[in-house]
Amino acid sequence: MNKNVQFVIRFSGTVFMIGILWYARGDVRVPKAFSDHTVLQRDMKVPVWGNASAGEEVTVSIGTQKKTVTTPSNGSWKVQLDPMDAAGPLTMTIEGKNKISVKDVYIGEVWQVAGQSNMDTRLSFYSNLSDSIKKADFPLLRYFTLRQPGQASGGGNPWIVVSPSTAGNLSATGYFFGKEILKTTNVAVGLVVTAVGGTTITQWMDPATLSAHPKITNSDKGDMWDLWVAPALGYGIKGTIWIQGEQNCNATDAPLYAERFKLLIKGWRAAWGQGDFPFYFGQLSSTSGTLGANDKSNVAQVREGQRLALSLPNTAMSVNFDIGTGDWHYKNKPEAARRLALPARVLLYGEKDLVYSGPLYKSKIVDGDKIKLIFSNTGKGLVAKGGDLSGFAIAGASGSFVWATTATISGDTVIVSSSSIKKPTRVRYGWSNVPKASLHNKEGLPAPPFTTESPEIDIPVSTSFKPFVAKHSTNMVYGNMLSIFVPVNALGRKVTSQGRSASQIIWYYQNGSKGASRVVKDGQFLGIPEFRE
Repeated sequence: MNKNVQFVIRFSGTVFMIGILWYARGDVRVPKAFSDHTVLQRDMKVPVWGNASAGEEVTVSIGTQKKTVTTPSNGSWKVQLDPMDAAGPLTMTIEGKNKISVKDVYIGEVWQVAGQSNMDTRLSFYSNLSDSIKKADFPLLRYFTLRQPGQASGGGNPWIVVSPSTAGNLSATGYFFGKEILKTTNVAVGLVVTAVGGTTITQWMDPATLSAHPKITNSDKGDMWDLWVAPALGYGIKGTIWIQGEQNCNATDAPLYAERFKLLIKGWRAAWGQGDFPFYFGQLSSTSGTLGANDKSNVAQVREGQRLALSLPNTAMSVNFDIGTGDWHYKNKPEAARRLALPARVLLYGEKDLVYSGPLYKSKIVDGDKIKLIFSNTGKGLVAKGGDLSGFAIAGASGSFVWATTATISGDTVIVSSSSIKKPTRVRYGWSNVPKASLHNKEGLPAPPFTTESPEIDIPVSTSFKPFVAKHSTNMVYGNMLSIFVPVNALGRKVTSQGRSASQIIWYYQNGSKGASRVVKDGQFLGIPEFRE
């Protein structure tokens, strides 16, 4: 990219900086985001903005709403529409000295579709999806791809209604994600696509984040934000879906990915000004490579950085390593998008009977020559897909990993050991460019690769994760205190009791004839103290 052009873009610093942004030429102007067929986010205050002459009154009207603002001296005006129920088609008018009419507007669900090639690559790229294009007749599914202002299909209008003649230019992952949301909500769905292949995490960082972290030195830092995100900054969205990281799978970037990915999420949320909106992301798929217990895989390190971002609120992660091998650009975009849509369907749209994630590693218990791995989001139970458990490597104090001799499922835990490691300290799972890893829940969702070498993080428990409920009849009461003995199959589960507050309970682990006292953190029973590092 020409550095002089890049400087001009950065110096401008507003959503009005790029010429292709403007939809209308006149005294009142609005970004192309506000054009025919647009979708506005329901149930939240929706910003509408533009330019006009200083001192000019601008009125925005839609449905029964009418908002008027006087343009300040800098010429940039903005109004906030009150929250609206799903509706459409409507006409929105923006009127000052001239009048703009935006037709076929729907109020529904708006998602930003962001990242690099596995999000950017379009339906027409994949020969196996040609039938999907032929069947893509969804008038309530629309998209706006920011870096395709002159899209070949759909004419000059930036918002495109999905049909067999227009679907080919839409992000394949975005299309199948949008279909899932459309089917679930039965309201209009708008996709704002800000994705470019072959890009790094720092290229997508916002200026405030980069300014606060001057040690981020990539020469291209922030250029994708400037070009393709900033023009849509502030547009009302439900959330963001993200697939990226392939370009950071090198020895320099991979160790930094965990920190930088969290910075990106926090930075985008701060820039948007919508609070901690949902940010759902796909963990890296598989590429070429060979298996090894001591694999130094940069891909695995980036995957781990993605998993650690689950410590941020309103995040969720799908897993993709099992849906394609040998090439980053897996063809099974329908399944990748279905998995990415599950958190939205469960957490946002009320499909509470679904499990939205594969088993997520929570913590470990070192038990002699074994390590017990505790998982959440186990659904109806843990299973080994295709036979025996695979993908687990174990190490002792030396840090050298060997393949686990045994890996067995016990309730919501996996117990791992090796005959050659007498005092194990850590476990890795699926730590490879191309993991051979079989742990799933019974709902068919795979566990993401991880290492216990990372700090343990608090990950929200799936809505379908069943708690262990202690019954008072099997326990002892001393005065006002209740002593509850918890069986081993409660490891990793939420622990509750009938009719007693946590302050009235002393918890014990039932270990043969002995009970070992154990503090239950946030109602989660994690095991025996002396077996925990």
